[in-house]
Amino acid sequence: MKRTAVFLLVAALVAGMAGCTGTFSGGGGDGEYCALTILSTVGGSVVTPGEGIFTYTEGRVVSLSAEPAEGYQFVSWTGDVGTIADANAASTTITADHSYSIRANFLQGSSPIGINYTAAEAEQMIIVLINAERQSFNLSALSEDPLLTDLAREHSISMVENDFFGHERYPGDRELSYNMSPGTMRGENLAKIPTRETIPGPYLSLQAVCEWAVSGWMDSEGHRENILEPRFSETGVGVSFSEEGLFIYLYITQIFEGDYYS
Repeated sequence: MKRTAVFLLVAALVAGMAGCTGTFSGGGGDGEYCALTILSTVGGSVVTPGEGIFTYTEGRVVSLSAEPAEGYQFVSWTGDVGTIADANAASTTITADHSYSIRANFLQGSSPIGINYTAAEAEQMIIVLINAERQSFNLSALSEDPLLTDLAREHSISMVENDFFGHERYPGDRELSYNMSPGTMRGENLAKIPTRETIPGPYLSLQAVCEWAVSGWMDSEGHRENILEPRFSETGVGVSFSEEGLFIYLYITQIFEGDYYS
């Protein structure tokens, strides 16, 4: 069977953050209120205070508790996490001093049957291979950024959950431009890679699958430009498995960031 994969390219914009809005009246006088939007990925739910849009008086400390479903594990809170006490703890708190949107993220605790590597291992392999390509052109290696990793994972998981492939974000997901600083730039590469070439046939190794993705990007002008852009200094990679018929695919998102004027 001929190898087939899909590759796309996108540009980025600058975004901002909303503050608290409106007023409330009560026994203590007038004041502002803040909206807290709480979401979750597949594989679990937020049990405290729940999921949806909640309104709190400014400065309120809100308890958060996320619970994974069977076969999944809690990974982290992402989004507007600046006032979350511990973004890596399933049970924590957030201070409502702005209108925030946060998401509880869950990942499968194990890989699909037949796959002998994890999504996290695939993410790290992609970074290693990308940095090898950059260094072969005398470019500096990219460092891994936690926010970019969260955004990349969120998008890969969302594509699998919502059955689409592309740079557009599913309603409610954070945009590629989320929390960018003025004067910075971002780029994004996507890949959907089967984990074996033919059926029946053996599963490819971790390195073979990741090399397939990176070589496809390097053979595509736009993706190659992202990989070899000298202004990019940071990256994040997110991988999610998708079982589609007899094939298991890797959905790969890689986000790049750097100073536009450097």
